[in-house]
Amino acid sequence: MMKLSRPWAATGQIILFITGLSIAIPLLLVLGTSFKPANEIYAGYPWPLNPTFENYREVFDKLPFGAYLFNSAATTALRVTGQLIIALLAAYAFARYPFRGRAFVFALVLGAMMIPHQLTFLPVYLLVNKLGWFDSWAALIVPNLAMPLAVFLLRQHLLSFPRELYDAASMDGAGELRTLWSIVLPNIKPVMAALTIVLFVDCWNEYFWPLVVTETENAMTAQIGVRRFLDAERGDDLGPLMAAVTLISLPAVAVFVLFQRQIINTFVSVGIKG
Repeated sequence: MMKLSRPWAATGQIILFITGLSIAIPLLLVLGTSFKPANEIYAGYPWPLNPTFENYREVFDKLPFGAYLFNSAATTALRVTGQLIIALLAAYAFARYPFRGRAFVFALVLGAMMIPHQLTFLPVYLLVNKLGWFDSWAALIVPNLAMPLAVFLLRQHLLSFPRELYDAASMDGAGELRTLWSIVLPNIKPVMAALTIVLFVDCWNEYFWPLVVTETENAMTAQIGVRRFLDAERGDDLGPLMAAVTLISLPAVAVFVLFQRQIINTFVSVGIKG
């Protein structure tokens, strides 16, 4: 068995290495091009011979890109915070209390995970418009606060939480919120951290919904700002365009690279729990 497993293991490592290169090389080319002066863009070598920050300066000169980045950062932070709070409260109720209809309600949560966003796009858009939230932070944050995936992940972890800790908290006179804050939350910090990263990457990279519900720099995100820059330059000014792409890509890439092990461990542990 060991002799058979080694070739397969080596093959898997090779596949992973090639996959990693296929992802890393385009990112490095984008990063290198963002520092190239105009006369080196099409020179044929991947890295700049005379690095310059002129492309980044041009991005901020031609568009209010600072406002776009601020909108992305602020709405992502508020949205992720809201998603975590709602998911934690819901998962705590699902894991601890055997209320009537719990299985049915949780089935609805699982069903919500399987519904494509395209099916709910139109009614949510009409509701946002009717509430007067168009082109505002509320349109970017509120419709996405309920995250079924986050509820599912936290519920799976809380199912294995020791009942003895709940009983000890009750004997000490702790209420539900104090139990959740002082007992449960400190023991699931790694899970919360991994989930925060997953939600952050998802929120930061979102393109379609901000494109639909924003119109001005009051709420427009950095991803839409890149689209506006591309339209303004018609794709001709490649250096500044790659600088803009680098600015919106680095936060998500950096977060994932730094915390990828925590993310993988969290999803693996969910898969082996009942």
